[in-house]
Amino acid sequence: MRRRITQSAAGALLGAGVLGSLLCAGAARAQDANTTQLPRLGISPGEPQNRSAQPTLPFGLSPAKSSSFVLDFHGYLLMPITLGINERENPAPGQGETVIHNPPLIPNNSRSFTHTGVVPTAYGQLNFTYGNSLLAATLILAAENFTDASGLYNPVEQLGARDAFLSLDLSKQLGTPLELRVGAYTGRYGVMGSYDLGRYGTPLIARTNTIGETATLALHLGPAVTLVLEEGLGGQIGKPDVGTVSSQYNGFAFTDVGATFVGHVHAGLDIAHFVQFGLHYLQAWTRDDTASTGLSPDGTIAVFGADARLTAGRAGHLYVGLGHTSLVNASTVSGAIEVLNARGGPELMIQYLGGEASNGDGALLTVGAQYDLSLSRLIYGERFLGLSPDILLSLFGMRVGITSDAPVADGTSKLKLGAEATYNILPWFGVSTRLDHVAPGASSTESFNIVTPRLLFHNGWDSQMEIALSYSHFIYGSDVVIETGSPPTRDPLTAPDADVVALAGWLWW
Repeated sequence: MRRRITQSAAGALLGAGVLGSLLCAGAARAQDANTTQLPRLGISPGEPQNRSAQPTLPFGLSPAKSSSFVLDFHGYLLMPITLGINERENPAPGQGETVIHNPPLIPNNSRSFTHTGVVPTAYGQLNFTYGNSLLAATLILAAENFTDASGLYNPVEQLGARDAFLSLDLSKQLGTPLELRVGAYTGRYGVMGSYDLGRYGTPLIARTNTIGETATLALHLGPAVTLVLEEGLGGQIGKPDVGTVSSQYNGFAFTDVGATFVGHVHAGLDIAHFVQFGLHYLQAWTRDDTASTGLSPDGTIAVFGADARLTAGRAGHLYVGLGHTSLVNASTVSGAIEVLNARGGPELMIQYLGGEASNGDGALLTVGAQYDLSLSRLIYGERFLGLSPDILLSLFGMRVGITSDAPVADGTSKLKLGAEATYNILPWFGVSTRLDHVAPGASSTESFNIVTPRLLFHNGWDSQMEIALSYSHFIYGSDVVIETGSPPTRDPLTAPDADVVALAGWLWW
């Protein structure tokens, strides 16, 4: 029985994108080439980018199908405590040699290329959907910290009403799958994982943060071939005034940006839920004469992306993709568009283009891949139901080449590679080890490696929860500089923590 596109492919109109959608059908579902379900269109706003279920389980299957209005409720919680351990150089009387930091002093800024997602950070999300098979309204409440445990109350971390949108499914009326979405929501394109954003928690191509519309049309070209087309247009609700004082309590708003709009089109082709191909084009622009007191040139950020996904059943799941980002006078383009989690032109200039010396002009060429494999599924095929011991393997990597008007950044590149192995031994227990290599600069002395073993505790083979006790050891080059403070800025005087212990619990429903 066909799932309604509004729920099973919520990513499309939720802004997750055709490409991402076609590229992120769950491994378990993709084995059935004869299914009449539509390919899932990317990561929807209802699905957090953090690591959630094990690769054998798709995340967040759709709300109920009903001709009457019903209320559906889903959520996600990630609750970690993380302790960074270091040595005091010159302890004074009464001071110990060992120091403990919370949060750890490590390269963990999610908007920087050095972010790997190895050390978890707090996140909570509640999704409320009210509607029927024709029309549904969704409100998502979220937070990046939990107030009672916060040493410093930061309103910016209390995201509040993060997304609010209406979904209209006209498939029955038109005889072909067509969904319209209107409202405020995110769109995440370039989904490296089979069910989430992948090991780095970063869209490979781009993310949109806008209020507007998206329309998604699916055309069945044959019994096993589906073409999906999508277009979208959106902007943001307001912008910082020129006189706004940038501070912690407004997320250190970039006061020079103008009103920014994003238009995007996508096309994806799914063949037998086995191979999926996608193309994306996004363009963000500002034409605001009040930005930077009207003295700055109009800015644009254009992104072209292409990717492919192989969902090969017992042979595993493979994703490869690339994105090309072109920036022109980008200092006035706001966070309506994100590339590699960097918000708009100002953060892309800081993180990649060499700062103000680039004048907001440059380009990024991003390539990435991830391969996930279940050894039990490889050996036993369809006889393996995910209810017995299994070893899960994952290989992943990303590289960014930079062209910039700033000589310090022009011609440089950034690279990160990783591997992870998980052994689910018992219904309630498993172990894993992850290895990461990050090279954010031309010199090897700027690189670092991370070794992370974990103990995993579940409530069953098909668990929707996990408690993980992990230890991460960082091996730093001599010139590694971390970011500290708020907003995070490079701090060459602070020695990074070499060891981090984390106890994290997550649950999704």
